[in-house]
Amino acid sequence: MKSLKYSVFLFKVMLGLLLTGSPLYAQNPITTYKGVSDPHIRVFNDTIYLYSGHDSNPKDETWVMKDWRVFSSTNLLDWKHIQTISPRNNYMDNNSEDCWASDAISRNGNYYFYFSDRKRGIGVMKAKHPSGNFVDALNKPLVAPLHDPTIFIDNDKNKSPYIIYGDKSDAYYISKLNDDMVSLAETPRPILITGKAWENAPEWMDKNYLFKHKNRYYLSWGNQYAVSKNIYGPYECMDSVGAGYKLGEFAHGSFFTWKGQFYHIWCYYIDNAYKFRESIITYCHIDDNGYIVTDTNFLDKHFSNGVGQYKASWDKIEAEWFYEKSSNIEKKGLKGDGFRITNIKDGSWIRYAEMLFENENFELEVYLKDIQGKGVLELRQGTINGESLGKVFIDASNQKLKYSLKNLKCLKGKSDLYLTFTGNKNFKIELDYFKFLRQ
Repeated sequence: MKSLKYSVFLFKVMLGLLLTGSPLYAQNPITTYKGVSDPHIRVFNDTIYLYSGHDSNPKDETWVMKDWRVFSSTNLLDWKHIQTISPRNNYMDNNSEDCWASDAISRNGNYYFYFSDRKRGIGVMKAKHPSGNFVDALNKPLVAPLHDPTIFIDNDKNKSPYIIYGDKSDAYYISKLNDDMVSLAETPRPILITGKAWENAPEWMDKNYLFKHKNRYYLSWGNQYAVSKNIYGPYECMDSVGAGYKLGEFAHGSFFTWKGQFYHIWCYYIDNAYKFRESIITYCHIDDNGYIVTDTNFLDKHFSNGVGQYKASWDKIEAEWFYEKSSNIEKKGLKGDGFRITNIKDGSWIRYAEMLFENENFELEVYLKDIQGKGVLELRQGTINGESLGKVFIDASNQKLKYSLKNLKCLKGKSDLYLTFTGNKNFKIELDYFKFLRQ
């Protein structure tokens, strides 16, 4: 069923292009027929930057990638193409079609763009702004051979930088970088990965991504990943990050955090006969046992809506789909059982941006868990101190987990929705989901 829904959606996108000659509006994929591949997202100065490969033509039968593209967004909805990085501006050939995966990072007031020259090596360019203009820092590869870099800054006292790259035909390699970010501090080491998922991965498997959660390092490829408590490994395979929506071995992607929310972005081939890709974003969670859970449940229900905007008409809005939250709030749950947000207490708030109200009069139903003490949930529209739409009084003494607020009058159209919480010193709750009922 997932595959059928996905195929129907892609058919509508392609049909819209054929009939109108312009992109059909949809939030997933995040761009339409721009060939966004190998997506790496970084957040710099409260702006999201997408560094991507660029598949040249929807009818290319092999990889034709003549440059890299930089997009930016401040809301996860509007993606503006702000820069094209050309191989003529680095040591690669002016007419190269081998602009494979890239990544970028910030350090010491500079921005560094790491790029693949097919599998021949990885170079690095430098700029004073996240979008460039980038200038070749070495005029030669930083490492060679192999490709597909991820740059990782650890949270140790020195904020140590690393480059991870390669593929299974040889190995994924890791090396610490010097503080200048354009030279190696050590000889690259192969990373040992144990487990069936890596054993069964094809020999060409490339495009790693590395991030850290709590005290564990997560090394991902395709739709699989492995973990270690040592950045150099060995890494032990865990599980698939999810299924459906072309989230398979070709799903080159990355993970990122924005305003306290965790996301997964990956690319897919629109047609398996051609080397042309687009990219998808959805919410992502790490469960109580440390498993990555890509929220394909959200995609099942709201693929074309995408992340960062909501509709009051949905059958329910899961709490973990928030856009922004106060720093104390946490996400909890187990893979297969669903998620909720916890540690909500006096002074907490949650934001659901760009909520579309197509009707003025609603009843709100809020579903809570593990209520402690007494408190108030207040609904505000527009800003955190905006117009109050109503209050829900919460009291642990009656063990009521479903609360209703009738005769809720909302402004029609799109506006941010804030859930704010106040209470006594014992007040603490968990939020599972909420929904609006038309009156």
